[in-house]
Amino acid sequence: MNRGSTSSVARAEDHFERLARLLELESRAEAEQAVQRARKLSPAKAEATGNSLVDLVIADESSGLGGRILLRLAKRQQGLRLPWHRLSVGTPVLLSGEGVPPSPGRRGIVSDRTEGSIEVAFDSMPADADEPDTWRLDLSYDEIARLRQRAALQQAQTARGNRLAELRKVLLGERAAEFARPTEIEPLNASLNTSQRQAVEFALTARDIALVHGPPGTGKTTAVVELIRQAVRRGEKVLACAPSNLGVDNLLERLAAAGERVVRLGHPARVLPELRERTLDLLVENHPDVRLARKLVREALQWRRKAARYTRAKPQKGAKREMRAEAGALLADARRLEKAAVAGILDAADVLCATTTGLDNELLGERKFHLSIIDEACQSTEPGCWLPLLRAERAVLAGD
Repeated sequence: MNRGSTSSVARAEDHFERLARLLELESRAEAEQAVQRARKLSPAKAEATGNSLVDLVIADESSGLGGRILLRLAKRQQGLRLPWHRLSVGTPVLLSGEGVPPSPGRRGIVSDRTEGSIEVAFDSMPADADEPDTWRLDLSYDEIARLRQRAALQQAQTARGNRLAELRKVLLGERAAEFARPTEIEPLNASLNTSQRQAVEFALTARDIALVHGPPGTGKTTAVVELIRQAVRRGEKVLACAPSNLGVDNLLERLAAAGERVVRLGHPARVLPELRERTLDLLVENHPDVRLARKLVREALQWRRKAARYTRAKPQKGAKREMRAEAGALLADARRLEKAAVAGILDAADVLCATTTGLDNELLGERKFHLSIIDEACQSTEPGCWLPLLRAERAVLAGD
């Protein structure tokens, strides 16, 4: 390795290590804030901030989209309304048992709320060794998104001899981006103006990366949707992202209206209600292989209820644990059926839509895309942008 390439690698390592340190500092600061809130505030004062709900009981439990467990919580005093709070639909929360010592808690997502109750979706059953009489919900920072960004930075930093390594060189200014000879397109959207058409034609020539820039209100998203549709007509698979759920839903709505085969990734609770039929979760629910999976989930819930009744009636060492283990085994079988259904749906889609930090490696596996697009790119952080870039043959960033 010559001196130039050695210094180039060193600069790249410094760049990514600095970003990783900043993510770590952010994580520590948020964790410390959460600890301080827990230490300083009584349950009543914590609830008064709007970031917590205390003295809750489980009013109902059911199965939801994607095999998730839905717990509906209400105040222990029957009929009591919930106080004002910030735990809106789509908010990450931490459910923990009240008492001494407090339980470690389980992360979930608020999926519904009413005046008297709040529903939380969990990937698996939140169960303590000794189920508490009352529970509390606390606003949680999104550590999963941060962990994904850290992993993306590590992967980008260590890439060698592959397409990601080449894109990294371009993005860090070590190599000039390359473009093919421009060609005129036949717009699929007849209302495109000249600047929008030129932006699409320019982006289609990119062999590495292209930027689509324009002030607010100039029709960038319209151009992005046209670009996606043109790429699909060329037989390409497209990953369409934005940093916000609203931005992703905007792309999804337009692509669906145009008749594209598009699937929305992410928690259904964070998707606009009128677009949820396009979410992976709902598409999976309607898949034939998942009917049996739903039956297994219902059986698992029955085992959980049986365990609770058995424990209260006549305690016996290990019985409750065995029943919960049976419930866990049934859920594992259900997830295996779902995994096959998910793979089929993802492979059949021409476009996948997701937030930049909503890309799940476990879900997507080794899938790559001919084109990764980040709309509203100026509203994203660099670590967030690397998640879709990892999977790209080439990329387009649009923003103001």
